[in-house]
Amino acid sequence: MLRVSTLKTVGRVVSMVFLLAATMGPWFADSHPATEETCPPPLVWLGNGYCACLVSFTAFVQDLISGQSSLWLLFLPPVLPILSTLLLLLIGERRWLWVCHLAVWGLAAIYSLLWFVGIWYAHWGTLILWGAGFGGVVAVAILAWEILMCQRARGFDGEPKVDFPVTA
Repeated sequence: MLRVSTLKTVGRVVSMVFLLAATMGPWFADSHPATEETCPPPLVWLGNGYCACLVSFTAFVQDLISGQSSLWLLFLPPVLPILSTLLLLLIGERRWLWVCHLAVWGLAAIYSLLWFVGIWYAHWGTLILWGAGFGGVVAVAILAWEILMCQRARGFDGEPKVDFPVTA
C-alpha cells in the first residue's frame, strides 16, 4: 500500500501544479464594442463590431481581492479542488473527504469545459480560452486517475490488496 499511497501523493501534487498553470491562461473574456482599428493586441478582434480582452483566472482573483468585482461565485469551482487536495494531503485518506474530492474535481471539470466550449461556440471559434480548456482536461484526467488509483489499491473485487514489503 505504501507504493500506491506515494503515487497518490505525487499525483495530487502534480495535479495542483497543472491546475495552477491552467489559472495563468485566459478563462474569461470581456467584450466591448469597438472598431478593428481600435482593437490592437493583446485584445482580440471578434468581428461584428466587437473586441475582447482575455482575462486570466489569476487576474480575476486579483480583481475580487481588490474589490473591483463582485462575481465571487465564479471563483469557487476552480479553487475547490486545490482546497480538497490540500485537505487530503494534510488530513490523510478519509472516505468522505475522498468523495468530496472527486465531487469538486467533477464540478471543476464541468465548469471549465462549459466556459471553454460556451465561449468558443458563442464566438464561432474566434475566441479560444485555452486556460479554461486546459483546466477542464486536467480535471477530467485527475478524476480518471483518482478512480484508477482507488481500484488499484482495493482491487477490482473490492477487497484490499496485500502489498508485499520491498526488502533491500
